[in-house]
Amino acid sequence: MHPKINTIIFDCFGVICDPVINGWYKEHRLKKGFVDDNFKKMLIQSDLGKLSENDIFEYIMKYEDINFSKEELRNEIDSYLTLDTKLADIIKKLKSKGYKTVLLSNSNSTFFERKVYSTYPEFKNLFDEIIISASIGMVKPNKEIYMHTLDKINSKPEESLFIDDSKENVDGAIDVGINGYLYTDSDSFVEYIENIGIDLSK
Repeated sequence: MHPKINTIIFDCFGVICDPVINGWYKEHRLKKGFVDDNFKKMLIQSDLGKLSENDIFEYIMKYEDINFSKEELRNEIDSYLTLDTKLADIIKKLKSKGYKTVLLSNSNSTFFERKVYSTYPEFKNLFDEIIISASIGMVKPNKEIYMHTLDKINSKPEESLFIDDSKENVDGAIDVGINGYLYTDSDSFVEYIENIGIDLSK
């Protein structure tokens, strides 16, 4: 039996928004046939705030057959940003019903300031708190980022639900006592939260 949930913490890319730089990389890796075992490590450094967006763009531009200017590359990667409006409406409803809604994203904070908030001005209003890994120098699935989030929003782990499309990240939350849900799609998510007593019908 779940304790009463009052806080719902969402991942961004792969949940509320489609993957952006990872989406670009996966598509071009298949098209161009390149494999870069170091790419994930580079993104972690970016998520920690140790590398800038420009650092990542310059790194990608060294790939064979990537014949873009930096601006063209940035614009192409930016084009992968899409918001799941159905899930956004669900989050609005949760917030209106008194649940704390939180974003916890492994990402470079510059991307949010430069692109996410300007493309979707309503994005900030979905959440009571937005926590971006690069701004605090911590990344999921390290337990410190989950504890930092709970402290920031003054919530107990057993009364919180964390949603992510990465099993590793969900397991990290569960390890510190947060309820975890591995996200696949909005319909399955609605079914899950209704099953644990969160009523969206009113």
